[in-house]
Amino acid sequence: MDLKKKIILIVSFCLFLCIGAFIIISSLFDNIERQLLEKCRIEAHIGAAVMTELMELMIQRNLLTENDIFDTNYVPIPGTRPTKYHTRYDLIFDQFIQKIEDEFLLDPDVVFSILIDKNGYVPTHNTRFSQSETKNYARDINFSRSKRNFADSPAIKTALLYRGEGTVKLYYVRDTGEMMWNIGAPVKVKGKHWGAFLIGVSLQRIEAIKNQMVILIITVMFVILSLTMLAILAVIPRKYFTPEGNGNSTGQFMN
Repeated sequence: MDLKKKIILIVSFCLFLCIGAFIIISSLFDNIERQLLEKCRIEAHIGAAVMTELMELMIQRNLLTENDIFDTNYVPIPGTRPTKYHTRYDLIFDQFIQKIEDEFLLDPDVVFSILIDKNGYVPTHNTRFSQSETKNYARDINFSRSKRNFADSPAIKTALLYRGEGTVKLYYVRDTGEMMWNIGAPVKVKGKHWGAFLIGVSLQRIEAIKNQMVILIITVMFVILSLTMLAILAVIPRKYFTPEGNGNSTGQFMN
């Protein structure tokens, strides 16, 4: 086989390795992303089912009536910014639902997990986001989020319109500036649509994995290209690297 064909063969093999490595690494990343999404879909389903059972149990135990739970007469809480609201059921939810919501935060990928009514009202947020207002807006917008209405968020509005048996996943830009997945499952009470259970999923791990993937791809490509150059140098006859190979001889230089 002549030199030209050998070089073409080596370069072709290099391209094949580069493409193969890219496909394999990308597939690994997609796999991790799918696993994260599936895990959070399951959590949203479980949350919705638990909330349905709990609200119906409250009715059964006469803690609240069905009309109480479907109350949409949102009473503004004076002095709150953004405005917060009370309903006939929110204080009862604080006692019984918040602890269950907090359990989902044991998953480090979950930023928040909330029960939200069909109009976007969150009667009870997670403990970490239900701190008392301090009148420091920059702090309160992060840590005092309970009893607010979030219907102005397109992602939340879309999640509340979903009535399917599965879950809906949307990109959610939080009013704190964070970008995350919003995964929602519908919640029914006594067969009637009440709202949804939402899981907010941090994209930090996905971004970290994506960055690692880019570094890995660059490293692998560099190694493949380096080996390719070595292979090409190995098949090139030595005469091309000597003065004789360029048509000169030692004797000629001496003369």
